[in-house]
Amino acid sequence: MKRTPDSIRQLVGELQNGDEFSRAQASFALGMLGEAAVAPLIDLLRHEDRDVRMRAAWALGVIGQPALPALLKLAESDDSAARIEAIRILGVIGEGRALNALFQALTDPDPRVAQRAAIALGRIGDTRAFHPLLMALHHPAPDVRFAACSALAHMNVVDAIPALHERAEEDTGYTSWGASVAEAARRAIQEIEASNPYASTDQFARVRDLLRRLEV
Repeated sequence: MKRTPDSIRQLVGELQNGDEFSRAQASFALGMLGEAAVAPLIDLLRHEDRDVRMRAAWALGVIGQPALPALLKLAESDDSAARIEAIRILGVIGEGRALNALFQALTDPDPRVAQRAAIALGRIGDTRAFHPLLMALHHPAPDVRFAACSALAHMNVVDAIPALHERAEEDTGYTSWGASVAEAARRAIQEIEASNPYASTDQFARVRDLLRRLEV
């Protein structure tokens, strides 16, 4: 049976004002409604209550592709907080059509947006993000460099190792929560090497030399 707009409004009200169980039930139901629930859920991403925002984001992630146009539009908003929410959900949906928006977000002047874009690209794992993430290893903000290291680890691309070695040896930065960027780079190298046990050391040297030539 098709849900009416009144039913959607009721669920949105429960998501905002109900107890924990009611909110969970409402977010699940809205996620199952699909495209019809996208617009009110997008509005809830600006709600002052973090729990409401998180449940709305979860429902949009469940809806998936039908929510993409609205999320891509929100990713271009002037509101940094709204952009962060949109980018986070795009990473959960994992749709290739979101890549261009995420590449753009990776260069956002707000480091929180760029950090979230790096995380989203790592979750999606599309190798087209390899070079943008390599560039993000040189971002001024340690939070972004840390996220780029982790994203490259998730992608398991051997050619990332030389650039990660550089971060491990030279980066003295710490994130806003006190984590070492150099340590994140070392962990990323270990994860990639563990996934590619027969990778050639000579290949790493060739890529390292190429990166150095490009910097000259």
